[in-house]
Amino acid sequence: MLLGSEVSAGWADKAAARVSAQLGKAGFDEAMLAALAAEDVLAADETPVNVLGKTAAPAAEKDEADPEEKQEKAAAGAPHVLITRTPDGRLTLLQAMASRRKAALAAGLPKSFTGYLITDGYTGYQHLLLSRLAGIQQCAAHVIRRCRAVTKLGPGGAQDWAGDVITILRGAHQAVEAARARGDTSLDQQALDNLRERYDTAVTTGIIHNRLRDWHDGNHPGCALGNWLREYKEQVFLFTRNFAVSWTNNVSERGAKAAKRHQAVSGYWHSLATLGRWCRLRSYLDTAAAHGITALDAITSAIAAKPWLPPLPAIS
Repeated sequence: MLLGSEVSAGWADKAAARVSAQLGKAGFDEAMLAALAAEDVLAADETPVNVLGKTAAPAAEKDEADPEEKQEKAAAGAPHVLITRTPDGRLTLLQAMASRRKAALAAGLPKSFTGYLITDGYTGYQHLLLSRLAGIQQCAAHVIRRCRAVTKLGPGGAQDWAGDVITILRGAHQAVEAARARGDTSLDQQALDNLRERYDTAVTTGIIHNRLRDWHDGNHPGCALGNWLREYKEQVFLFTRNFAVSWTNNVSERGAKAAKRHQAVSGYWHSLATLGRWCRLRSYLDTAAAHGITALDAITSAIAAKPWLPPLPAIS
């Protein structure tokens, strides 16, 4: 782009490896994890990716070609990219995972993070993380999609309760935004109690109307959703009690677009090592851009062994 010269795929790959190696030496990964761990709220999501060689990612990335990579133990499960971001998109960390298993998720998120996590309904976050987190916010956008799918099921009118849940959640979001605009730090307790009571009534209706309804594959989706909404009620409503927590996980879903776009163009990554290298570079460029640093300046400083690093949290 700078010189108007064509370069080979191999040259570009070596250039990427060179920048990634400099980031590794400078401690970019550790700095990102430390910065994320110091946040009060994080959002996380995962997206599946195509990797030809499904081998376990090395503990320390080998940025140069290494024949020993072929000897790594094969990993089970489908490869994923884990996206961890701050709600304002100021910090973005993409990580290669050999699978979406619970242990992989727990290992990917900062071990010292004890704040609030915004995520979808995947239970992997629940079993390994809930004991150390201040709380989990279930993405309301995911909940609304599930409710919308149930409203399309018959018989006619039987699933109106799911539409009521959508209306209640949107009303709760509007109430929180209005309270923020007034400078309030919490919702009026009576208004909140009213929303929660309406939610309980709608969910109970869904369970009662669908628990004995036949379905070709186990429980009726309306009954399953109703039971889930009852079990995770406090996580669905967390954003109404803590205004620092967003009601959706859209920020992490947007962070997954880069991986989806790369895969749509290239089709796959060759190995988990090259996926990990891509994740490091993407994390570096996206986070630097969020701090007003252009890609060209970020790459130049990295090649000069002086990459931009997120500021370390203050020690109290």
